[in-house]
Amino acid sequence: MKRFITALVFTAFAFPFVTWGQDVVRRETGAPPTRESGNTIETRNLSGQVEQPAFQGDEELRKKVEEITSRLDAMDETVKELGNDRDALKRIKISGYLQVNFEKSEKQTGLATDPYDTRDYIKGRFRLRRSRIKVQYDGKTTTMVVQGDYSNAGVTLKDAYLEFAEPWLNVFSLRFGVFNRPVFEVETSSSVRESPERSRVIQTLYPGERDLGAMLTVTPMEGLNLQLAAFNNTFKGTFSQQSPNFGREPLYMMGRLTKSFAFGDLGVDLGVHGRIGNVRANTYRVLESDRPTNAAPDSVSVRVGDAIPRNWFGVEAQLYYDFLGGMKLIGEYIIGSDVDELSSSGNVIRKRHFAGFYAMLVKNIGTDFQIALKYDSYNPNATIGEDVINDPNELRVDTFGVGLLNYTFPNVRLTLWYDVVSTKTNERILTEDPKDNLLTFRAQYKF
Repeated sequence: MKRFITALVFTAFAFPFVTWGQDVVRRETGAPPTRESGNTIETRNLSGQVEQPAFQGDEELRKKVEEITSRLDAMDETVKELGNDRDALKRIKISGYLQVNFEKSEKQTGLATDPYDTRDYIKGRFRLRRSRIKVQYDGKTTTMVVQGDYSNAGVTLKDAYLEFAEPWLNVFSLRFGVFNRPVFEVETSSSVRESPERSRVIQTLYPGERDLGAMLTVTPMEGLNLQLAAFNNTFKGTFSQQSPNFGREPLYMMGRLTKSFAFGDLGVDLGVHGRIGNVRANTYRVLESDRPTNAAPDSVSVRVGDAIPRNWFGVEAQLYYDFLGGMKLIGEYIIGSDVDELSSSGNVIRKRHFAGFYAMLVKNIGTDFQIALKYDSYNPNATIGEDVINDPNELRVDTFGVGLLNYTFPNVRLTLWYDVVSTKTNERILTEDPKDNLLTFRAQYKF
């Protein structure tokens, strides 16, 4: 023990002299002084500044450190790529809805034949009314949409369009492809509309709802919207050209202007829309709107290739009122000139001046129920007297519908709807209103 204490005292006494001697030697040889600190040797230059030490650890340890660093860098790149993929996937939106009906009709000839044989008169059936899947990709200034309908009858293309929105003013957007024509009830999705089907005037003027063309949308201020569109001049909304146009009427034009107003708990949307276009006559035999279909046609006023107008204009209104749970009243009125589809054999061209409208009241009952009342009327030929009409297709048809809707289950809407259909009678062709009321129960799932 005495020897240990003696050695410890000696070391403490001699250490300063040893380090002093080392510094003297370094100064005499010109080498920079050093100082040991643990496993690191600090080297000072002639100015007395500490130099960065060289790595004096194990070579294998150094390689492992470099390998781990490389792996971390690779992981960082992978995380960045995953983030980019996630952002891209977030831009893809998939939505859709399924509607299954049970329908019961009073019509003597039954319902439409789908999905039954044409020889059958079916008065009750289950029906897959709509089965839609919609894929939408939203870029910063571009959007692409593709939607199809999948049923037992096959697959039908519904929407396929591109839309470009300018990023500077956020006022203009341009759409190309197959899409809904700019009319309120046409653009209202069947998954949102309370009545099972659109009104008769809309179904007649815009069969299929969509057409192939381009549309410019202008929104100069909040609540004000202008749509200007041009479509292929097909007759029934199909996506191929109609030959009687002779290449001189390749397009028809449409426009819609809407403005929204707010007055406390009352919201009001007003709008107008129009369609302007012609078909080219493929015969000189024309029957004016004010004459019955069995009258002698006019063979003087029209020549082959002349323009036959198909123009109409409409007004619309939607009122939303937060009263006892909420209610809304919507409607449209459309008037104009139409013409029966031209036959390839050049038969008589039938001109018609028509008028049609609908109105629907929807009232919320609590949080799970709605009740809806709808009335629509379509007069295919408003010029001729109803007592001299001799074509059943030109008789006015009125429909009154009432429905109860339920939203108890998430994503599900149940609808019970009854349509009372009334056809105008006359002594020539229809002396009694046919029984053709329709009961519909619908289950819809939307995601």
